[in-house]
Amino acid sequence: MTLLVLSDTHGRRDRVLEVIALHPEAYAVLFLGDGIRDLPEELFALGRPMLAAVRGNCDMVWGSEPSLGEELLLSFGSYRFLLMHGHRYGVKSGTGRAVAYAAARGADVLLYGHTHVAEERYLPEGTDLGGKGSERPMWVFNPGSLGAPAEGHPSYGLIQIQNGQLLFSHGSL
Repeated sequence: MTLLVLSDTHGRRDRVLEVIALHPEAYAVLFLGDGIRDLPEELFALGRPMLAAVRGNCDMVWGSEPSLGEELLLSFGSYRFLLMHGHRYGVKSGTGRAVAYAAARGADVLLYGHTHVAEERYLPEGTDLGGKGSERPMWVFNPGSLGAPAEGHPSYGLIQIQNGQLLFSHGSL
């Protein structure tokens, strides 16, 4: 199963369409905020690829679509993914608060945006989360930004779930 992770598109609908076209195998598009209007309307109706989206600090309610939440907990395979934009947890100053929150929610994977910087990190069981050791491992992943990258090229994320294993990677345009 392939999950396509997008964030911070900031008006670059052309790049969203390009990335979706590059990955027709994607089971789901996971959007982490700041550019909800850049998503093709047909994604909301199709069902395949599945679309899951959260609102970022720059997003407004989109047309007649119901208001999007700021976080979403989903399961794919045997893994629980917490999607958030990250601005409420101060991720531009570090991910500690967001990671502790994701762990408290029972997430195996924290997906966040807002920083416009791609990141992939593995935190083993026992990692200090503000004075308390984590009870299980966690992956922390930011796809970067398709619209306004802080460094380098516009980027997005891919997550492969195969044989019960996770493989994270970044693509760029």
